[in-house]
Amino acid sequence: MKASQIIQADYSKRGEDPTNYLAGLSKLVSIKDAQLLQEGDTVLVLVRLGNNKVQVELFTQDNPLQLTKAINELIKKLRESGATTIYGAEEPELTKMLQYLDINVEPSDNPNYEWMAQL
Repeated sequence: MKASQIIQADYSKRGEDPTNYLAGLSKLVSIKDAQLLQEGDTVLVLVRLGNNKVQVELFTQDNPLQLTKAINELIKKLRESGATTIYGAEEPELTKMLQYLDINVEPSDNPNYEWMAQL
């Protein structure tokens, strides 16, 4: 699946319309403030925050086993890109996977996010 299809399918599962999100994401990608990392049918949307910090959002159509493998690969890519801290909102699936991979998830030091993790 293409990244946009995965995002659309994830929004559909929640009964939401992805149109505005995808339009905003497209603008951020075009000015290089956002990036998409894909592994299988899992997409990690990264929004640059500066100082090697990024906001992450997870979209997936993978089963739990495939998702675990995908998250592991995506974290490797994140580390290679130079990101040192990731921030996120309520995403229990992602935080559970990060903890499974021995990445410490803690309350955010930025009031715009619920959690953060050092890579």
